[in-house]
Amino acid sequence: MSIVRRFEDDYESAFNRRDAEGLAALFLEDATIVTEWGDVVKGRALFASGLARAFANLRGTVTLENSLTHAAAVSDDVIVSHGTSRRRGAAFAADDRLTFTRVLVRRNSEWRLAANHVSEPSGRADPREHEG
Repeated sequence: MSIVRRFEDDYESAFNRRDAEGLAALFLEDATIVTEWGDVVKGRALFASGLARAFANLRGTVTLENSLTHAAAVSDDVIVSHGTSRRRGAAFAADDRLTFTRVLVRRNSEWRLAANHVSEPSGRADPREHEG
């Protein structure tokens, strides 16, 4: 879905520039974000200030690459997408992989995030890989 791919490209670009305001601008004013630590952040302004602090604490080069696994329009103005993020750089001992679910909403012909949930993949053994 080209709308979602363009959105992910903008998201990656803002992150890779460490542009907290630019990244937060991709969210609706009243967006809800669930971080990989389980914190619920309500609102673009709070998200932007948290991003600014996080970016200030990152040392060295850090890059983000988002890959889509699924996207579906649930209406003409709402898209739900799922995917993975890979963060690389000096701040991480190894590639850092996260999964995400995003809800994009069209407002005034622009697509913005209304909800974003990021999580770390489970460290438990995948039961689908073991036969009983």
